[in-house]
Amino acid sequence: MEVPPDTVLIFDRDEDLLVFESFVHATNWIEAIEVDEGEYTAGYTPDGGVLTLAAPEGPEGPVVLTRAGSVDLGDLEQRVARYWGRHQAGKPSRGPLQTARFLIERDNRPRRGWLGRVTDRRRSS
Repeated sequence: MEVPPDTVLIFDRDEDLLVFESFVHATNWIEAIEVDEGEYTAGYTPDGGVLTLAAPEGPEGPVVLTRAGSVDLGDLEQRVARYWGRHQAGKPSRGPLQTARFLIERDNRPRRGWLGRVTDRRRSS
């Protein structure tokens, strides 16, 4: 799977990682009150481009995501490595681009409902 060109990686205070397929997806999902309260600590493009999140109209307004015009691939790689250590224990760490691909694929996978899981269990019995 090819990672979309405007993919966004956002880290929160708990060092969890949110990956969005575009700036629009990110700003539609992230709430201004969370930005205003400092919930998100860093944002990047997969190549290390630094992004800034802002809520210029306060906690009830829109979220604005912009390119800062700088690159910090080292910090992104460290944050991604910490993410793997804390949230994907037992799995080998991956780089930023591979991590973005992994999380996008995981989040876009169809989910099986409870009936499908029960049917699968009955078949395997």
